[in-house]
Amino acid sequence: MTENEKKVFHKRKKLNLKVKQDLQIWLLIRIMGTALLTIIVASLILYVYSVTVVDTDYLSHAAKVRKISEVLLPVLLAASLTSIVVGLLLAIFLPQKIAGPIFRIEQDLLHIRTGNLTKVVSLRCGDILTELAQSVNMTVHDIRHMINDAKETTDALEATIAKGDIKEIKEAFAKQKACLNKFKT
Repeated sequence: MTENEKKVFHKRKKLNLKVKQDLQIWLLIRIMGTALLTIIVASLILYVYSVTVVDTDYLSHAAKVRKISEVLLPVLLAASLTSIVVGLLLAIFLPQKIAGPIFRIEQDLLHIRTGNLTKVVSLRCGDILTELAQSVNMTVHDIRHMINDAKETTDALEATIAKGDIKEIKEAFAKQKACLNKFKT
């Protein structure tokens, strides 16, 4: 790895909480909300079970219970199962809120890639990646205008060539070259 590549790699490792704050907040709220919900449900299960066990069964079977872990094992299993179920639900539904818009953008980009620069990436209202779709649309719009400028310059060059004036042809070629130099390839 060259020194320059190491610098680029090092720059990418930094945590930047200012980038896409809306997306980061959206994800944070959903993940923390799920964790909080899981903790509340697990705590309620523990509370309900502990009140029931201590009030009725525990005192009558106190001599039989050797370890508190024997009493808490079913509670811990129930809380763990609840956490797994909630985590699976989060794993199933949260990516859909991101994967759906990404899929739509990819499909629209396939149309754009075939040369259809009139295609507009459109997402549903409230989708999380609307800023990305708008950025793609602005980029395609700018490229479309740059290509239209190149076409107009080519048309003007053809008309100038038809006239046959060398000085005007050279100026038209210079304009076309300047127009094409906007594209970095």
